[in-house]
Amino acid sequence: FDTSESERSLQRAVGPSEVGGCRRRVWHRLQGTPPINSTLGAAAFMGTAIHEKIERRLSELSQDRYLIELEVEFAGLMGHVDVYDTVDREVIDWKTITLKKKRWFPSEQQWMQVHLYGLLLAENGYPVDQVTLVGIPRDGNERDVLVRSEPWNRHIADEGLLWLRGLHTRL
Repeated sequence: FDTSESERSLQRAVGPSEVGGCRRRVWHRLQGTPPINSTLGAAAFMGTAIHEKIERRLSELSQDRYLIELEVEFAGLMGHVDVYDTVDREVIDWKTITLKKKRWFPSEQQWMQVHLYGLLLAENGYPVDQVTLVGIPRDGNERDVLVRSEPWNRHIADEGLLWLRGLHTRL
């Protein structure tokens, strides 16, 4: 389950999924500091597999409606949006979680991430009305899936950009 050579693991720029999280962790990653706390790769492997299966199914349903893994950039921030629904003008981001952590889903950082995706899309000409986070427990079943939605809020995305600027001024 080694994920050390994955595209995400080798990424040098800060992405929306890291904004609002641990500044120290992001700083060390940007500096190339060798990790001292190794993590096991099974959870990341399962998350990637779940993403791929969902993406394949959405592509089968409609190649025009759902834009999958859309790469967008604005203000030096680049991200890959899991799904953009062109009909509902909705950003959808999948998260693999555990049953034990369901009560903390979604976190403020996850909300910031999905609102940043909305900003990246909006600045690239895609209208955004709604953002949705879907929590899929790796150790549960379909009844345990959590879906949380709210209107897209540029103010939350702007807070994320301020967090990112603050990180770069400390480097």
